[in-house]
Amino acid sequence: MRKKIIAILICMLLVMTTVLIIEAKSVISEENLIKSDVVINPTLAFGYSNITVAQAWDLLTNTSNGIQIPIDVRYDSEWAAAHIDTPYPENAQHWPSLQNGENLSEFMDLYQGKEIILYCKTGGRSKTAANLLVENNFDGIIYNMLGGIDAWILAGYPTKANSPPSIPTINGENKGKVGEEYQYTLNTTDIDQDDIYYYVNWSDNTPDQLAGPYHPGEAAILSHIWSEKGTYTLKVKARDKYNAESDWATLTITMPYSYNKPILQFLELLFQRFPNAFPILRYLLGY
Repeated sequence: MRKKIIAILICMLLVMTTVLIIEAKSVISEENLIKSDVVINPTLAFGYSNITVAQAWDLLTNTSNGIQIPIDVRYDSEWAAAHIDTPYPENAQHWPSLQNGENLSEFMDLYQGKEIILYCKTGGRSKTAANLLVENNFDGIIYNMLGGIDAWILAGYPTKANSPPSIPTINGENKGKVGEEYQYTLNTTDIDQDDIYYYVNWSDNTPDQLAGPYHPGEAAILSHIWSEKGTYTLKVKARDKYNAESDWATLTITMPYSYNKPILQFLELLFQRFPNAFPILRYLLGY
């Protein structure tokens, strides 16, 4: 009986030793995945290549090897919290749920023939996206970053959060006539190249306006008619698709008179006929 117990204990010890060895190899494998400069499990035969975060960093910080575009396929909240930070022109682009086929045709048209580096949180979603692109005959070079942004951060490489757009510029007339339509051109920049919306407050009795989306660098042209004379402060701020907002931009606009009052129409003609006359009257009327 005693011999049987000893035999069982020896078997259990061997099993536990085997399990510990397997776990140790797994840990070593994960560390190599993060730190090694050697390609782990290359899958070029399937239409794309796996690369480590170290290799991705080398590619994305040196344009002499061409331009590689990092493609983040995570959700909006994940991107806004942190995404990989690399120098221009190899900045990360966000294509949420590409692995599910969302905006696939648009993506194919935009990046056809280019080098892309797909990444997600740990590597699962980016691998699915890589396979999807291969299945749809993507004509470019596809890399899948193993370990995702988690491995990127663990290796000490930089990340950044989503940035708000810059304060918009407002171009248009700052003095006008009641009842006439005026156009105002709005523009802003966004370091993340996100689509832009504009909140517009005309400071009269009309509702606030939300205009957009506009592509980066695309001007927004809005029209407005003031119905009463007075001084108004046009307020505009930019918001990206992740709800990051700029500060307000302002433009003071004066509507000194209305065409509905004959006396003011007469005064306008008088001021036009004698542009340097009646300075005190002009000041009082805000003309």
